[in-house]
Amino acid sequence: MKFLRYALFLLPALTAQAATEVQVSDARNKAVSDIIVYLTPLEGQTYANNPETIEVGQKDLAFTPYLTVGQKGQAVSFQNDDDITHHIYSAVGDNKFSFKIKAGQTINKNDFSQSGVVPMGCNIHDWMGGYLLLVDTPLYNKTNKKGAARFEQELSGKFKLTVWHPQLQTPDNQQEQIVELAAGKTIAVKLNGKLAPIPEQVSDDDFDFLSDYE
Repeated sequence: MKFLRYALFLLPALTAQAATEVQVSDARNKAVSDIIVYLTPLEGQTYANNPETIEVGQKDLAFTPYLTVGQKGQAVSFQNDDDITHHIYSAVGDNKFSFKIKAGQTINKNDFSQSGVVPMGCNIHDWMGGYLLLVDTPLYNKTNKKGAARFEQELSGKFKLTVWHPQLQTPDNQQEQIVELAAGKTIAVKLNGKLAPIPEQVSDDDFDFLSDYE
């Protein structure tokens, strides 16, 4: 009985140790937060698709978050938390869209069937801008304030590790490397390029224009 209690006590710790972590830093060894990290299996490994809905918000006349990641085919929920209408769109790539979304409204889309970058803007508030990256794998995350992206799946074998950010000054705004992963392993990634400043989603005007846009 004592052994059983001891085993149950250890179970959460053992589960936590199984996670894989990717630590991203810049050329000065400073942790890089809010950069996308995803893993593509190279040896036929399979992992369950993420059933969660991707959330893209609009709040304070800005896309929140600025950068979102998900798997192609995953449902996307657009939530307008402002008290005015937006007309959000993406004009390039295979996942083009354009629709009005009223104050407090949520619009769900299930037709993002292609992987790639989805740049987003607003036809009414042209300073608004954000990005949705759709990848071919369920193994994705963004780094936290400490520069760490954590993967709870039990990973083993060879993977292509990709980091991506629209402001990363490298070809295609990304950096790739082949890694060998095992449960509990931490991979350190140092960026080869600089990160340009993220554009501020702030109006130059002092007035609230087109607040009655229909």
